[in-house]
Amino acid sequence: MSDSDYLFVYGTLKSDAINIHAQKFHEQAELVGHARWFGRLYLVTNYPAAIISPDEDECVFGELWKLNNPEQVLLLLDEYEQCAVSSPSPHEYKRSLQAVRIDGEIVSAWVYVYQLNIDHLSRIESGIFINENQALIR
Repeated sequence: MSDSDYLFVYGTLKSDAINIHAQKFHEQAELVGHARWFGRLYLVTNYPAAIISPDEDECVFGELWKLNNPEQVLLLLDEYEQCAVSSPSPHEYKRSLQAVRIDGEIVSAWVYVYQLNIDHLSRIESGIFINENQALIR
């Protein structure tokens, strides 16, 4: 059973992403609106990585989505984010319940948090990932 029906996305699953994974996700969820999460954003290659930040001045900006069938959708997304039980280790991401801010309120939502070393990654200071490669296949 899911602990939340909400998912915060900040990269290749946002509403401006045009790839098969985003399309399938958008068919199974409803966009609630623009949101932010206390974190730091980095660029891996053509997709982002977000880590938890203790500093409330550091935010990752993205979108909050309400999942129509959370258990089913999250299983599919765990495979996409390569953190499913069957995914090879070490997992790049971990799905974690986090406090997400939207319209002045705090919502408990799932966030895919990056788990690997960030030392070699470039920081995205703005906290906003822009989907430029519209044919992204990960």
